[in-house]
Amino acid sequence: MEEAQFIGEVLKTLITLGSFVAVIVKFTQPINELRIVIQKLNDNIDAMKKDNENHEKRLNRHDDKLGDHENRINTLEVKVGTYHKNDE
Repeated sequence: MEEAQFIGEVLKTLITLGSFVAVIVKFTQPINELRIVIQKLNDNIDAMKKDNENHEKRLNRHDDKLGDHENRINTLEVKVGTYHKNDE
């Protein structure tokens, strides 16, 4: 009878340890999945920052060109205005 009780106690211990391990896995699995998702989000944010920097550079170049065009137009307007004043 003692052997049966001992085997029963060993089985209860193994089942308890197995349950404990299952609970630990249940808690750690979502945390690991969350880490993966956070890493993907960080990668996407970095890609968006690079894309934004590229757009910013292009906008700055266009802004410089627009400034040059505006200066040229102003100069032409002054010349045309002066030319038409002389005709009157």
